[in-house]
Amino acid sequence: MSTWLQRINSKILLKITLLVIIEIILIVGSFGVLSYFQSQQSSFGNSINIAGKNRYLTANLLLQTEKYLYGLSSDTSQLKVAMNSLESNIIALKQGGMISGIDLTPLPSNILALWAAVDGNWNIFKTYVTNQLLASTHVRTTTDETLTRKAFESMASNLVASSDKLVTLLGQQTEKNSQNLILLQVLFAILIIGILVLILYLVARMLSPIFALTEATYKVKKGNLDVSVKQKGNDELSILGESFNSMIGSIKDYTKKQNELTKQLEAANEELKYKDQLKDEFINVAAHEMRSPIQPILGLSEILRYGKKRGEGDSKLSKEDEQVLDIIIRNARRLLRLEQNILDMTRIENKTLHLDLETLDLNDIISNSIRDARYEIDKPRVDLEYASIKNASSKAILLNADRARLTQVLSNLLSNAAKFSKEGSIIVRTENKGNEAFVSIRDTGPGIQPEIMTKLFSKFVSNSSRGTGLGLYISKSIIEAHGGKIWAENNPGGEGATFRFSLPIKG
Repeated sequence: MSTWLQRINSKILLKITLLVIIEIILIVGSFGVLSYFQSQQSSFGNSINIAGKNRYLTANLLLQTEKYLYGLSSDTSQLKVAMNSLESNIIALKQGGMISGIDLTPLPSNILALWAAVDGNWNIFKTYVTNQLLASTHVRTTTDETLTRKAFESMASNLVASSDKLVTLLGQQTEKNSQNLILLQVLFAILIIGILVLILYLVARMLSPIFALTEATYKVKKGNLDVSVKQKGNDELSILGESFNSMIGSIKDYTKKQNELTKQLEAANEELKYKDQLKDEFINVAAHEMRSPIQPILGLSEILRYGKKRGEGDSKLSKEDEQVLDIIIRNARRLLRLEQNILDMTRIENKTLHLDLETLDLNDIISNSIRDARYEIDKPRVDLEYASIKNASSKAILLNADRARLTQVLSNLLSNAAKFSKEGSIIVRTENKGNEAFVSIRDTGPGIQPEIMTKLFSKFVSNSSRGTGLGLYISKSIIEAHGGKIWAENNPGGEGATFRFSLPIKG
């Protein structure tokens, strides 16, 4: 309903509707008027035919009177028929009606005077015929017959003359109506053309702001916002133009604010880049500076621990001293791994992680990594098992890989497995299928929590409160740099998790 009300209240639609209604009225009116004049023309034509018929009927009546006058016919019936025919023709000419198969309309009032003259001459002719022929009983002489015939001819001539005048006037009226009809046709044509021109003018006025809007929109599309559309009047198109100008103003304000925000954002980004650069420099310096004291601590602690254990020096270490040195060595190694992880994270983010590729045997890398891990695991009830499924043609699984980086991945995965396993065996398994080698490390821990499963290999994500969350992130980057994949899943039965990775085998 609201849509229809809006259409009714539309000024443009109202203007067009009024012009269309006027156009329809003119067309219908022109058809009506032209049809009326056409019927008048037809009516005048019929009247001319009937009036012209008076000449024939008068001549026929004159013939019948002469035949009766000269005794050629003694029957008055034909004479009466001729008189009745002429009289009916004259009466029908005035009153109208169906005569001789023609639907005749009554004569207009301005022509009745001529009809009255015809009717008067007819009444004179009729009275004389009645008195001289039909009602008279005396014997006529030749002289009387001649005089009567001349009188008949004179009366018939007067009747024909008055009928001819009526025909002439009807013809003039018909010609006048034809001229009026032509003038009306011209007038209606002019009016219809004028209305059409007015409609075209209105449409042109409607299209003018639309063209202006189209051109302005094209300029806006090209990036020029310094455009506006002129408004004239208070119709919908003017409102549309005003809305367009308001929209352009809003866009300009928004663009100005956006540019200011962009500049601020660029400045903030530059500042962030600078601070990020300072952070990386600080991390590098801190990592290197941390390595400097850790290495002698670790080296001297290992010399002291293993030297005394073999009985070198003045005395042997007590059990308590061995435990203290083991703690120092283990934590020093943790600090070294942390320092290495921080440096590796920086290289990964800067896309500067470098691989020293060489041909190596995956089984050897895993065996060495397991041996080192056994030494670091301080859990007597946790054991490491290695099961290798080698292919039939070769005992070795050859890869084109970076030995140190691959050892780093295995060390991270084994360290995680040992961290979460309280007892049982950590099983390492290798298998080569087609062009890929698969390594799996199965632990007996509590498994991976569902809420971190999807982001397990992201930075700073860990199942343990003691971990930094960098080991798996770095391991994933190293494996993917080798062209492989790494993933994890919880073991069936809910005990522990299995980490797997694949690497392409050297062809």
